[in-house]
Amino acid sequence: MPEEFDVLEPGELYRLDDENRERLLVSAPLTWEWSRTLCASKSTGGMEEWAKNKGEAAEAEPLTCDWYHGTWQFLRLLNMVAVPPWYEFYSKTLRAILLERPDANVLISAAADFGMFSTLHEAISASGASPTVTLYDICQTPLRATQWYAERYGLTIECLCDNLITSPAIPTGAYDLIVTDEFLTVLKDPDKPLILERWKQFLKPGGTLVTTAMIGGVTTPELREGYAARARRLLDQNPELCELTGTDRDELIRRFDVFAARHTRHMLKDEEQIRSLFSDFDATFALTVTPGECVNPTSSYQIVAKKRD
Repeated sequence: MPEEFDVLEPGELYRLDDENRERLLVSAPLTWEWSRTLCASKSTGGMEEWAKNKGEAAEAEPLTCDWYHGTWQFLRLLNMVAVPPWYEFYSKTLRAILLERPDANVLISAAADFGMFSTLHEAISASGASPTVTLYDICQTPLRATQWYAERYGLTIECLCDNLITSPAIPTGAYDLIVTDEFLTVLKDPDKPLILERWKQFLKPGGTLVTTAMIGGVTTPELREGYAARARRLLDQNPELCELTGTDRDELIRRFDVFAARHTRHMLKDEEQIRSLFSDFDATFALTVTPGECVNPTSSYQIVAKKRD
């Protein structure tokens, strides 16, 4: 696997479609505002973990996760953050599972916004299924964004705020399907086996986990600087975004700089690590290439893991 890549322009591996773009132009400023009050400081967990010990630029403000959730959808508009549409396998895989289990009990295991629910919505529509869907996240902002999406399309989802790793309140043996995008790379290495064990507990026997995991190294200061510079360049190439979202350019640039200083993917090292993590599942792994965040492009594994009966 190559360690260095040429920088790709947005759209070379994935291009934001018109429907998603128009929706994000509406939801991005809403999510920005929600994050100001809904993103609360947490003693452990959450995107605050990414900002700790990252230097003055990263710790310039009180540590909540508003820098992440409030900025995420603006970066989606520039194709700079990992989202479910980067991975074509989600639609096909989720549709197949829902065709087999149309009344499935589905858990979305954490989310940055409504992106995963939107992808699941597409699979529900394609399969004609009527699943029961629950989203758990440690922050209220992605829950509010997902509820906004559900209301917009007349859908039902239960959005609950809790810690997926530590909470005793999340039902075990309850879910036919768990879906989550890049949650493994949100977590530090010591927490990765913990969430695998939790997912196994949450699933019914024979239930399926569908997810992805990036492969790579640490996020260096040089990568952070490059990410911030690319965000500024892409915003300058798309100046209409500020007008269409009613956003001040200088404030958005400041947000991008803070995001770049704090955003940290705890990537998987190699296939051996992934196979070890999923050793208690019957799992398949397919390597793909995505536009990437700080590293362009980025290799990532598409994972379908079934809990053994």
